[in-house]
Parts: sequence; C-alpha cells; structure tokens
Amino acid sequence: MADFSIHNSKYPKVHAVDRYMAKGLDVILITVIALVLSVLWYPLGALGAILYAFFHDGLNNGASVGKTIIGLKVIRSPEEDGPVTWRVSATRNLSVGLFTIFAVIPMIGWILMFLIGIPLLIFEAYLIYNLESGHRLGDIIAGTRVVSLRALNKEGARPDEEEIPDPNE
Repeated sequence: MADFSIHNSKYPKVHAVDRYMAKGLDVILITVIALVLSVLWYPLGALGAILYAFFHDGLNNGASVGKTIIGLKVIRSPEEDGPVTWRVSATRNLSVGLFTIFAVIPMIGWILMFLIGIPLLIFEAYLIYNLESGHRLGDIIAGTRVVSLRALNKEGARPDEEEIPDPNE
C-alpha cells in the first residue's frame, strides 16, 4: 500500500477550509443541476446531479468548478503525475455520489442519506482536517491528493520537462 504521508510529496497540505469551500461550491452546483433539470423532467435532474457528483473531478484535468474557483486541483498520488480520469474521479467521489443518489430518491433515499450519506461526509471532513497528509477516504481509495494551484505554479516545470525559452528575453 502506498505511503500517504505529507513527507513523500513536494506539495504542501491544502488548508481544510479551502477544501471545504471547494466541495461546498460543488454541492451547490449539484443542487442547482438537480433543480433546474428537474423542472424539465425529474429523472433528468436526478441523473445530471448524480453524474456531476461522481465525475466532477474529471473535468478540466482534475479541477471541478468548485476547485477551479478556490484554486485547487486533484493530482494522482503518490507519484503525482498522470491524468485524473473519469474512473479516478468516480472512485474518489463515491461518498458524494452516494449522498447524491440518496438525496434524489424520495423517502427511502432521504432516510439512507441521513443514516449513511451524512455520516460518511462528516467522516471524510474529519479525515481532511486531522490527517497529516490531508487525504480523505476517497483520496486513499483512488490514489489522489488535492493540491493548491499556487503550489503547482510555484513548482513550475517538472525536472523531466524542458523549459521553453522566452524569445523576448
């Protein structure tokens, strides 16, 4: 099993509040998708919300809408390269996806949301805050980590990439 320590990464741990805000923005977007598309046809709203909940980190090469606004990105961990695919996104977002599935199913789904979905999301928030690495359960299962775009930009080009000289210099 991979070592998910902060010490085997060249990127610092992202502050928990930044991750909570990014996820909060994505949850707001999930809700808007569900409500707007449900006006057209209920199953379309439910399906759209579920698809976004599972696959939002596969957008924009690891940056969901919430992460883009806050300045975060998902990368593969511990090797810290490779794309964040749709499969990786779905794996790391199982908890949010299950919560969304429960939320869009009336009655029995809402009961499951309160019994399983909310405790699972609280547990993930607890891990983000308390683990030295900042990983949540979805990160561990999918082999990912969240990094700040500022840290990525500060790092610059990786040693295996050649820098292209600026012709204006």
